Amino acid sequence: MMESYKLTSFKSMIQRGEFVILDTETTGVDGKSEICQIAIVDGLGNVLIDTLIKPIGRIPSVATSIHGITNAMVANSPAWGEIVPQLVPMLDGRDVIAYNALFDRKMMHKSSEAAGLPKTDWKQFSRWWCAMEAFAEVYGKVDRYSGKYRWQKLATAAQYYNVTVTTAHTAVDDCITTLAVARAIAGLV
Repeated sequence: MMESYKLTSFKSMIQRGEFVILDTETTGVDGKSEICQIAIVDGLGNVLIDTLIKPIGRIPSVATSIHGITNAMVANSPAWGEIVPQLVPMLDGRDVIAYNALFDRKMMHKSSEAAGLPKTDWKQFSRWWCAMEAFAEVYGKVDRYSGKYRWQKLATAAQYYNVTVTTAHTAVDDCITTLAVARAIAGLV
């Protein structure tokens, strides 16, 4: 099967090297969830930001069981409203890669909403790319009902490319893993 224009564009963008990787950890996945950790690394793996965030709501134990972040850990962390002014210049004019970009952007919007901040249209000043969608095409497993490529977990993508995962479900470590997967998709390893 021939690769799509979208995958070809993703590979070209990675090869140019002018991108950042973003990842979040959240209080859940529903409409009331918020970000409790965010990290951004550049295309060389340099950490631009890695911080816990004190959400408006509490972190439920089910979320803590996934990423290990507790309410006590975020008690003295900055609030989302303190982080947004730092994020805008980091993302302005950049290609932003996330492993499930739609989810991370949605959580950025939900966190702003919970904090009573005006909506920031992240796609207005940055170009978002989803490494999960790109890997789904590479992996090639098609859902028989929808006919679309099935999304795979980041751990599956890492295993596919023999990427060592040091710690799963911390924002910075997931950024580093996503960077390695993206570079592998683009044939740079």
